[in-house]
Amino acid sequence: MEGLSVEERLKIANSFLLDSPPGEVNDVYSDIKVLLNNNNAAYQEGLLDALRQYNIEQYVTVTLPEQESMVILSKYGQIENDRFFDPKSHQAFTVDHISQDVTEVEPHTPDETTEPLRSAVETAISEYVADHYPKGASATYSTGETITIAIVDNKYNPSNLWNGRWRSTWVISPESGEIKGTIKVNVHYYEEGNVQLNSTKDIEITSSPVNSEDLAASAAAYSKSICKAENEFQTALNESYIELSENTFKGLRRALPLTRHKIDWDKISNYKIGQELANKS
Repeated sequence: MEGLSVEERLKIANSFLLDSPPGEVNDVYSDIKVLLNNNNAAYQEGLLDALRQYNIEQYVTVTLPEQESMVILSKYGQIENDRFFDPKSHQAFTVDHISQDVTEVEPHTPDETTEPLRSAVETAISEYVADHYPKGASATYSTGETITIAIVDNKYNPSNLWNGRWRSTWVISPESGEIKGTIKVNVHYYEEGNVQLNSTKDIEITSSPVNSEDLAASAAAYSKSICKAENEFQTALNESYIELSENTFKGLRRALPLTRHKIDWDKISNYKIGQELANKS
């Protein structure tokens, strides 16, 4: 990176950080610090900004003191740069985006007007996530006239050289019953190579307007619609990769020679060397 300005170096470094595969951002961060080899305050602040953006966009989770459930870091729960709130426990907290340690925990008062519906949706979504995601976490926010749901689940398997993350975001308009969602899946496989899957799908669902007399029923209907949409996406994704594995990838493979045996390139090299020696003699 010699010859580049601080801004140019940070732009390159931040692009690496923001593209970090699931579960590997700390490794990328450590490598970038070595590459920059500079304790300049501008570098430190610039990398911190990128880490903050990564944690928020990727729905990184933290754990609050004396609380078992994971808390999602998202823009919907962001109070300011490093200050967030957990809608489930009604607590605000400060997070260190490098270590992901949580400090300065204090009560956070919810909006009394929207809290009954938000709480009902949260209960239904929490049950759905617990049933369908092995290590899933969810958060349900009241965002003005809408209810926003964030869902994330991570599967890290570095011993077998792969990691993966599922993220989905759903925005419910209670008055109309309209639900808009985005599902994102990112998988990194790095055994003797570097292969990433990035899949994104936007979805729109028409549901019933909220029933103010039975909020639990409305919340259950929203959860059911989201469950159906996510199951359909996952089924379609599985089918596409079966097609890739059984047909597309086979078409890319190099055909065997007429002998129907793989070529032993070491032997061919030896034959060539032997022939050259024979010619010289």
